[in-house]
Amino acid sequence: MRFEAVYRQRVARTLSVLALSAGLVSSAGCARRLQLNPDEFERIDKQEQATQALRVYVSKRTVILYEADERNATYEVDRTINTSQDRQLLRVIISRNTMGQIIDKEERNGAPLLWVTFSRRCSQKDCAYGFVKAEDGVFRLTEVPEREGYKEPRVYRYSDRNEKKRMKLNKLRSLAEKNDVYVLTKKNGKTKTIDLIVKKRNKARRQTTTVRDGGVR
Repeated sequence: MRFEAVYRQRVARTLSVLALSAGLVSSAGCARRLQLNPDEFERIDKQEQATQALRVYVSKRTVILYEADERNATYEVDRTINTSQDRQLLRVIISRNTMGQIIDKEERNGAPLLWVTFSRRCSQKDCAYGFVKAEDGVFRLTEVPEREGYKEPRVYRYSDRNEKKRMKLNKLRSLAEKNDVYVLTKKNGKTKTIDLIVKKRNKARRQTTTVRDGGVR
């Protein structure tokens, strides 16, 4: 009986050590989601093919809703005017884990503007999303691609099921700001935006130099 008790204690200690080791490994391998820093992006952009290899994300699930243009409706006249149109809706969802790629950059009113694609089928600015650097240094959504045959797109933060989640182009905090961004203003006056996010993993390496003094004789 004593042997079994000792054996169980040893097994329990071994499992605890393994669990702790696994936790340390997983925590060390996790990448943090951070807003894209303009200074850091400049350093990346100077490296050959680094911008092309970088993957970016949105800070919040984004839904873009496209409604078919009414000008495509058909008209029939039989004493009264009868219009016929199928109300076609196109919903585009960009989740927080959808990887994007920066395909172009320019300036808008003196502020850097990054063009990001979230689709393999898109490699041009006309189908990409624009993120402009706001006054606080954060790249925020300012441009959404239009689609032929559809009305102007509607942008929602997280879900299009609630019209209160709809975002509109506006100044973030001050009328003196250079560019409009998509903003959702809450009842308490706080504003929410769609920010450009990167995943960053810090690897801390420590080098130790050991010197053994010979002593004094």
